[in-house]
Amino acid sequence: MKLKRSWLAGLISLVVVVIFSISTLGSAEDPNPQLKPAPVVPATRQIEVGMHIKNIYNLSLKDKTFSAEGWFWLKWPETIQQLIAADQIPLTELVELVNQVESYDAQLELDSNEPLALPGGRYLQLFRFSSKFYDNRQNLRNFPFESLELPIMLETRPSQFSMGSEGVVLVPKVSNAELKGDSVNLNGYAVEGATSSSAIHSYTTGFGEEGVANAGDYSMATFEINYRTNGWAAFYRFVLPWLAVMVILLLAPNLEGNLNDLRLAIPSTALLTLVFLQEGAHSQLPALDYLTFLDKLYLFGYLVATAEFWLFVWGTNLISRAPEAEHTQVMDRINRVDLVYQITTITGALCLLILGRAVS
Repeated sequence: MKLKRSWLAGLISLVVVVIFSISTLGSAEDPNPQLKPAPVVPATRQIEVGMHIKNIYNLSLKDKTFSAEGWFWLKWPETIQQLIAADQIPLTELVELVNQVESYDAQLELDSNEPLALPGGRYLQLFRFSSKFYDNRQNLRNFPFESLELPIMLETRPSQFSMGSEGVVLVPKVSNAELKGDSVNLNGYAVEGATSSSAIHSYTTGFGEEGVANAGDYSMATFEINYRTNGWAAFYRFVLPWLAVMVILLLAPNLEGNLNDLRLAIPSTALLTLVFLQEGAHSQLPALDYLTFLDKLYLFGYLVATAEFWLFVWGTNLISRAPEAEHTQVMDRINRVDLVYQITTITGALCLLILGRAVS
């Protein structure tokens, strides 16, 4: 009967672990709630945009920023050239790097003072840029095995180009190979590819224009370099220390039940070690409102260490209160419960490793 109760307690613990693993899942919120699909407009209202990102550096997960430099170019038809000339719109104000931060240290240079006339009545203007950018799409739920999409966003700037006026739309025209430069590699990450997209950025203000529908809607073109962490490097740096502590916790019940002082010292020491390890891992992360994959591992470790300490306290009290003649039977009971704890811990850890990264 006692053995059945032990297995029942283990089964209940396993169910709790599985529920914990599933309950900490969740899909990331939409990082761009103000973006709408770009409409299809005539070629006379389109500006083709291309980009070549030469270098990416100074990635900071904590600040959600990175630095980049390279070139982008704009091509537009005669109808837009007439609008630029009529309203005397400076070439540097046709578009803006909308996710640029610390503009005092940014550079945006024209390759030529006047746009180059192309066959077919179109115009080309080349720009060189260097700036720090904000990554508003950062999702660290799978940290330390996260994927990053580092975006550079171009947006039409003059009010004449808004969807409430002429409705000029930026159309990305660049191949993925052309987008990536020679120095876009980042330490600890592998380059997975590059993408470009177009959307309408819908601001919650009309910027003072009264009675004009869609005055706060501007066309945006986004260019991204996609990265994924090196799995083995992330495992050695972040998961292996956690795994070493968990192995110690798992082997601790193999100590004889009468080694009270030693048994009680292990889970409390392991708990403090887990706290310091997690603090060290979080030193490079921003404050998050969700659990990362690594957080789930450490939270599971806290539960296991606490449960083991409670188990050892129970065993210590049980054997100290038992008569000398019953010590053998009590030791057998403690060992059986320890075995249930070990099996539950292993099963729970496997469930967490499988379910903990099942995040969309």
